[in-house]
Amino acid sequence: MVLICSSPGWTASSVGLSIIIPPDGSSVESSVISVVLNGWQTVVDEIAISVNNRKQDVAAKKFERYDMCYDGIRLSYGMNNITITGFKNGRKVHELTTRVFFRSDLSPSANNAPDGFKKYLFHTGGNEKKCSPCHELDFRRAVERQEGPDQSPCYVCHKKILSGYKFVHGPAAVWSCLMCHDGKSKSPKLAVPSPVSQFCVNCHENSWDSRKYLHAPTAAGSCTACHNPHAADKPYFLRMSAGDLCLSCHEDIPTRPHVISSFSSESGHPLKGRPDPLKPGEELTCTSCHNPHGGNSSVFLNGYDEAKKPMKFFCMSCHKW
Repeated sequence: MVLICSSPGWTASSVGLSIIIPPDGSSVESSVISVVLNGWQTVVDEIAISVNNRKQDVAAKKFERYDMCYDGIRLSYGMNNITITGFKNGRKVHELTTRVFFRSDLSPSANNAPDGFKKYLFHTGGNEKKCSPCHELDFRRAVERQEGPDQSPCYVCHKKILSGYKFVHGPAAVWSCLMCHDGKSKSPKLAVPSPVSQFCVNCHENSWDSRKYLHAPTAAGSCTACHNPHAADKPYFLRMSAGDLCLSCHEDIPTRPHVISSFSSESGHPLKGRPDPLKPGEELTCTSCHNPHGGNSSVFLNGYDEAKKPMKFFCMSCHKW
């Protein structure tokens, strides 16, 4: 996650408006970042921000300081061209751009950042030194005297990371960020120790250790590969719909018959667009048959132990013959 701050340590450029954060050629692993601009009120009095020509919802702010922060800038997988437009008295007077690559294992086209792009982290000594005159960056000390969620030092810069989503994860909802982020880590600061599952199991029951087979992300303890630990629009904080999430790694499945060809076509078992026979009101997805964490069959069939019964008995859960 990119963090930002404002400080009198930065000075405005000779043209009156400049992008401080994120620097051009940044690679990040968050769908929501922040932008910090440097400018003079005598030069610009309104800002518009767009990402790949999509206008972002940014609050109107007066340049009462040299540096202005805009959080909640949403990215798409892959390359994002961020355009900053400055206005004075309703007239466009400046337009600046910066390129940010949103790297993700869930998008085949975004697995690797282009040459020349560097991983960007805000919480470095140099950046924090500029922000510390106005922002509390000793996180453990701040938490000790925190009276409410909106008093969290994280809230000021990250409040939009939770806005606009249907579901918000419990620790994030009360801004208990240090439950997962290590306030003592130095390189990088506020890192989440690996594997992340060591934190997840503190609250979420781990029922997978006894299974014969584990899905690769589960075995690696990479819960956040599929689940967003902050907020999401999908149940269980999935980063995308269950079917799309599975196909982001198993992209060959739609190109060939799955399981067996049906009686009426050669396309195989349906993967979506049908009602789930065992879950009224829900759509059939990959997880209707497969447990995404693991199981006692090599293909993680839900509640099925391949050593005890032939697979046809699993199919008969829905197909009666």
